[in-house]
Amino acid sequence: GAIIGGIIAGNPCVACRCLTMNDFPQSIYLPAPTTPVALLVDGENLSVDHGETILAIARRYGVPNVRRVYGKTAHIAAWAELGFRLMPVRPGKNAADLLLAVEAMSLALRESFHTLIIAATDRDYASLAEHLRELGHEVIGIGEAQAAPCYSACCTVFHELAMTRPVPVAALPKAAPK
Repeated sequence: GAIIGGIIAGNPCVACRCLTMNDFPQSIYLPAPTTPVALLVDGENLSVDHGETILAIARRYGVPNVRRVYGKTAHIAAWAELGFRLMPVRPGKNAADLLLAVEAMSLALRESFHTLIIAATDRDYASLAEHLRELGHEVIGIGEAQAAPCYSACCTVFHELAMTRPVPVAALPKAAPK
């Protein structure tokens, strides 16, 4: 048979009694399964400009099978281009925060997601992160530098996003005359 990684593939060799791939458990030569993770984004306080970075961070922890973004339709529409499921909210104070929190608990407790990634900058997620962590879940927080310390401290790990907001032209230094 063919040699694969120093092991002969195919039927056992009767003449020399060499080892074949059939003599080893599948886990030795097949890649390990990847962990599914849930990625939940507050589209009311994070721009789609962060989308690719958020996805890259999420992929460090597993496969983001669940990708959802919460907010008013006008704020979240562009996230669909990155493969996110849009979760438009009804009018009301903190509607996106509440829906994200309810769905995070459902995913953790009913759908058995061990790792939940919450991309937000809002302090309202501190209690959610703390509760999920106390239940034994891994809570990965992602947010901008101005994220509330109480939220980032409640996460298992917190990743800070670089600012992407444009700087007003008036604030840019003027070029020196030549």
